[in-house]
Amino acid sequence: MKFSFKLFLEIGILNYQKIVHNMKIIKKTSFLVVILFFPVLLIAQSGPKFEVTGGENINTGDHLRGQEVQYEILFKNTGDTDLKINSVSTSCGCSTALASSDLLKPGEDGTIKFTFNGNGYGQVVKNVFVTTNESPTNMHTLTMVMNMTEPLTLSPASILLEGKKGQELTQTATLKNILDKIVTITQVSSNSPAVTVTADKTELNTGETVSLNISIKIYEDSPVNAAVIITTSEGEYQIPILVDVKSD
Repeated sequence: MKFSFKLFLEIGILNYQKIVHNMKIIKKTSFLVVILFFPVLLIAQSGPKFEVTGGENINTGDHLRGQEVQYEILFKNTGDTDLKINSVSTSCGCSTALASSDLLKPGEDGTIKFTFNGNGYGQVVKNVFVTTNESPTNMHTLTMVMNMTEPLTLSPASILLEGKKGQELTQTATLKNILDKIVTITQVSSNSPAVTVTADKTELNTGETVSLNISIKIYEDSPVNAAVIITTSEGEYQIPILVDVKSD
């Protein structure tokens, strides 16, 4: 009985020593892991960061075609060291971009003034390229989307009619000036002898509308395919005309 108790005591002491030894190894390993990975964590959390308010895909909305578009892009240094703007450029000579400052402290805001000359139709996309002192990625591509609308609006946009040989059809169309300046109508005409057109005025103030009185003479059994052409100080506008001629 004494022998068994002594053996049991020795086994217990040995197990305790092993546990203490293992705990020391675990502590050393944990300490080494912290020592090894702490610099990595510091590196990951440090440095400048260029961040555009609302994201790098920017829709500027509707703009009148032919008029200059100006838009301010807001950005911030969300990093913890100074952000340096090395360069700002655009994708074409029809647009420019200029940063308000080339050095931002952590938490500071900045702007990039974007300008486009307005010469485009429908949806126009331009890019602004920004390079910084960030690492490892220091290039940002900001996508500018603009919807260019017509300065003059036609109604209707096209004319579709039916008729018979020998008939003369009439239609009225309008052209409205939505610019903040006077628009001059220099000529109204058609590309077919079957179509004649007159305008009730040649000068449009802001918000004014001109009426276009259109007459279509059906000379043959074949369809009339033509266009009314309105030449203005803001460019040329057309109203396509198609008359389906029915036989007797």
